[in-house]
Amino acid sequence: MTIYERTRPRPQRRVVVTGMGAISSLGPSADALWDRLLAGESGIRTADNLDPAIINCTVRGDVDDETVPNRFLDGKSLRNTSRFARLAVEAAGEALIDAGLLDCQTYEATTSLAPAGAVIGTCGAGVHDDFLDAWESYKTRGVRGVPIHLHVSFPHNLAGYGIQSRFGMGGPSLTLTTACATGAQAIGEAFEEVRDGNAPIMIGGATESTQHPMYAAGFAVMRALVSDSNDDPSAASRPFDASRAGFVLGEGAAMLILEDLEHALNRGARIYAEVLGFGTSNDAYHPIAPLPDGAGGARAMHTALDDAGVSAGDIDHINAHAASTPAGDLAESAAIRLVYGERAASIPVTSMKGALGHCMGASGALETIAAVRTISDQVIPPTLNYQTPDEAIGLDVVHGAPRPADIDIIAKHAFGLGGQNACLILARYDGSRES
Repeated sequence: MTIYERTRPRPQRRVVVTGMGAISSLGPSADALWDRLLAGESGIRTADNLDPAIINCTVRGDVDDETVPNRFLDGKSLRNTSRFARLAVEAAGEALIDAGLLDCQTYEATTSLAPAGAVIGTCGAGVHDDFLDAWESYKTRGVRGVPIHLHVSFPHNLAGYGIQSRFGMGGPSLTLTTACATGAQAIGEAFEEVRDGNAPIMIGGATESTQHPMYAAGFAVMRALVSDSNDDPSAASRPFDASRAGFVLGEGAAMLILEDLEHALNRGARIYAEVLGFGTSNDAYHPIAPLPDGAGGARAMHTALDDAGVSAGDIDHINAHAASTPAGDLAESAAIRLVYGERAASIPVTSMKGALGHCMGASGALETIAAVRTISDQVIPPTLNYQTPDEAIGLDVVHGAPRPADIDIIAKHAFGLGGQNACLILARYDGSRES
């Protein structure tokens, strides 16, 4: 048998973040997201289409569609594009403008994006918004009731298509669905495309539209949603708190521009942070419950640290998954102790889900934007609604107010149904470090 060896070694490029865009319940931009997180504001409100007589949780972190600019698609394209994909294109366009790759007035590329690509994640895509409505119409009107664009609107990969076609990006293309780890994993996979030299620029991020009542119904029947705060929506999501009682649905989109360092420097780009490493794993334990001892999440965290070439002692801050569930938050704290040992109790930790709710596939991407801004601004946003420490958690949870800190390296966690785990290692850009 002939054994063939790879003759072209894979280059290992340094990868930096040069642009960010976001749509969330806290506003239609990455700056609005960051500013309101620092201000301790909540995007969780009463959802008009959730009837308390039918469902036990009536709060949600909705995007206000009236505030979304929809700058990058023409009228016909907007009408024929699913909501999850529209949010994705808007966030991607903002990120490209932020990176200086798109003109802020003409919305045309300032340089060729043909080699660039995208890794986009989503959990539900347009299944709830488009497919369920089409099914109801089909039942009453037959084939005549099915929209002609149905199969080019609801599928998961249509967000990636919308981004790459609108901005002329002919490079690597991938759509990911790894439950609530999706956003962080999409960014990790995009990072690897740039690091391996497959593209000089990648968009990594995720999008989710969760306003259809069936989205909440599926989690309500699992008894996963919090049901004790319908009269006080902003207090519903309580990550790491001893009183946590379930998560709150949220939604939105977040996109990061990941760029080959040399490419970024040659065009004089602003650099927010550097991506050092990425790790992923599976609990291989249960479709819903995490491994109680945190071993699955710890594997992803160890892999990411090894990939980044740093030790657990180098981590200055953890941007946690912490969805406000009794079992999930506890398992994450156990994973942190497995990885960081005695340091676990002294590393500042924060969760964004107190303010945003759980944005499903988009959560890890929105939270990565917060992690990047934590590095660039050297301040940690507070965990909203953390008031009563849980002795079983035993972490230094940042709460009450933003905490200024000297931060060089951050670990970003994201965990999801089906045992999915992902971890990113992000760092302050150091121009003196050798490639």
